[in-house]
Amino acid sequence: MGGAMSAASWWGSLLAWEQELAALKARVGRVLPRRELRETGADFLDGLLSGIERKTGWLMAEQSGAERPYRMQSLLGRSHWDADRLRDEVRDYVVEALGDEDGVLIVDETGFVKKGDRSAGVARQYSGTAGRIENSQIGVFLAYASRYGQALVDRRLYLPESWTKDRARCAKASIPETVEFATKPKMARHGRGCARCRRPMRLRSWRRCLRGRQ
Repeated sequence: MGGAMSAASWWGSLLAWEQELAALKARVGRVLPRRELRETGADFLDGLLSGIERKTGWLMAEQSGAERPYRMQSLLGRSHWDADRLRDEVRDYVVEALGDEDGVLIVDETGFVKKGDRSAGVARQYSGTAGRIENSQIGVFLAYASRYGQALVDRRLYLPESWTKDRARCAKASIPETVEFATKPKMARHGRGCARCRRPMRLRSWRRCLRGRQ
């Protein structure tokens, strides 16, 4: 009997999780202007949550049943949609789902080891992920954590001065002319979205910060 109850409880939790994921996909889909993009976005999210070891366009396309990775690659590289609006949707969802008065904001950076010199912001620089100087990109991320869970709610790509001083190189990487050099601490303090919050703070203070920007 206990085993049956445990199985029923597990099945109920799985159904609830699937329903919540479907609702989140629909919410995120509002940011994507075309049905094809919304379908690809849902497949992309499934790929990120899947057990495949490497989350590449090819492998996630195969995971979704597609024969080619072009739609998956186009979603991130060529399609037009508002990434900051998507960030705001995710942030609002996190506040609703994980919000707690004892929750905190956490700022940290992480590195992505790269090959070549064309990826935006790539340079020989220290990567905490690798634990040494590597040809890499560096991202500054903001996370929200509470007793209910944790999630990333903002991101900024760090551009070394060697990039911001070379506008031709920036143009080739589709970096807007308005982007100027900023240190990683400055990005964490004055970034767009919720990265304006300068230090770990409680949910009430964060909400005040967000209301002040609206």
